[in-house]
Amino acid sequence: MKKTLISAVVAAIGFAAPAMAWEGSTVACFDKHLVPASYTYTKHLVKGGKKQYEHRNGRIELVSYPPVYRQVATLKSGAHYVMREVSCKH
Repeated sequence: MKKTLISAVVAAIGFAAPAMAWEGSTVACFDKHLVPASYTYTKHLVKGGKKQYEHRNGRIELVSYPPVYRQVATLKSGAHYVMREVSCKH
């Protein structure tokens, strides 16, 4: 009986020791934030602008057409997570 009691006391102290050993304090708190991917954009001319005469409403009109561009996106940096410091107060 005495051996069982002693082993139970030793086991209880062994399990409680890690909880009592924490004496530190929180220095900073952080949250994980997603930074989206960033791209660089360039444009390539598909069709140049022009002006031309057309028959409209029974008369001849000078019509202006703007140039047409194709946008090309190039990946600059992929999406990633950063740690941002936040208040530790809950």
